[in-house]
Amino acid sequence: FHYDTTGTDGVPPESTIPEAVNEGIPDYIYHAAFAADSSYRYQVEEAGFTDFKRDNPYEIYFENFGFYGLTRESGSTTIIEVHNNFEDPPFPENTHPEGNQIGALYVTLAHEIKHAIQFANNRWRGSAGSFDWIEMDATLMEEVVFDDVNDYYNYIKTDLESSSPLASSIFGSPQVSTPGAYWHVTWMIYFWEQYGIQFWVDVWEEVRQEPLIEFAEAIEIVLERKGLNLGTEHLRNHKWHMGSGDQFSLSETGFRERLEYPNPRFQQQLFSDSDSLNNLRLQPFAANYIEVVPPNLAEGQPKISVDAEIEGFGISAVAYFLDGTTDEALFLNPNSSLQELQTTWNWNELNSLSIAVVNSNSEDSSTYDLWITTAPPDDDFITQNYPNPFSRETTIEFSLNERKDVKVEIYDSIGRKIATLLDEPIESGFHSVDFDGSGLASGMYLYRITTNEASITRKMLLIK
Repeated sequence: FHYDTTGTDGVPPESTIPEAVNEGIPDYIYHAAFAADSSYRYQVEEAGFTDFKRDNPYEIYFENFGFYGLTRESGSTTIIEVHNNFEDPPFPENTHPEGNQIGALYVTLAHEIKHAIQFANNRWRGSAGSFDWIEMDATLMEEVVFDDVNDYYNYIKTDLESSSPLASSIFGSPQVSTPGAYWHVTWMIYFWEQYGIQFWVDVWEEVRQEPLIEFAEAIEIVLERKGLNLGTEHLRNHKWHMGSGDQFSLSETGFRERLEYPNPRFQQQLFSDSDSLNNLRLQPFAANYIEVVPPNLAEGQPKISVDAEIEGFGISAVAYFLDGTTDEALFLNPNSSLQELQTTWNWNELNSLSIAVVNSNSEDSSTYDLWITTAPPDDDFITQNYPNPFSRETTIEFSLNERKDVKVEIYDSIGRKIATLLDEPIESGFHSVDFDGSGLASGMYLYRITTNEASITRKMLLIK
């Protein structure tokens, strides 16, 4: 640590912490040492990110400038520069119990140490070294290492009256493409909360092995190992964003701190069961959020259709019921420009319906049309489960043209029954059941739907 206690760059000189008194170390530096050690210990020693120190001394300087900190190249390594007091100019508030100054100091060191790790992986070259991706990634580590600070809340506000670009967060402007620097940190938080920090360790290992790889491609590689794909995860990611805030919060899934996040901004609103939007444009890897007000007298279940110029568009929907519960559904056929999501929700039970139209194509923008219809099923029908293949859970959808007894059963490849998902009378309409295969081995399985009129069997593939 390089610091002064006087002059323009001087840190606050007070030394009151008992462990530091004998050394005469200012409290500010003592806290900085704790933050640096904690950040290194977690990110490198526990999580397993690349060791940027490699047992060599690492230099950190304290200076007076108008921002939090920076990491810059110095020979074959980097050095970190940190603000000397976090008081002048005024810095935004955070939630650290010891105050804004300590909170800002802590997250700055977590942030800048991640920049040092990034440099050790690929020297900030190529896509993975672009400003947007590395700032999203470093801001993520603020939340991971020091969860009680929440300084990143200042980046995700949706106040359009602010003179800063805070409204560019996904909550305020979902139509802005990802990546988006500090303001899109919640896109990274989604993957951390879903799959743990090891997910991002594995992504950066792909970058270390191939320094010029597209960062989105590195993410796709790691997801494919899990039997997942980036298009569907980007769709779920926007569902979490659209289901955040105290007004639109999901009841069971979504961000851990979603009630502290802003309410999402909806670009359009629909008011009937046969309404549409036409010729809307959506940027690559972005979304439009649309709110639907259920009609007063409509019966049946809404069907959402999106027709784009290109493949890669998807639909994510959240239903808010009159009884206070919520439900979710999504659909993405990556090989079609037409997407159709038939929901299993009854109009007369809905309080509101939120729709995210998501462009999972990371390169091309496109116009699209959206329309909502209500059509009761003419015949009994069973769809292919989705996702398929699947790694943990999958959804089986079916429709009934009248009330009847229904049994849904799962069998392994040699015909042994694994589970009975449903065995009861079901009303006419569109329905779905979820199957959790997390306790089963990889392989081919069968699902069978039986009514008093017919029995239909289809295959599904579990990959771990």
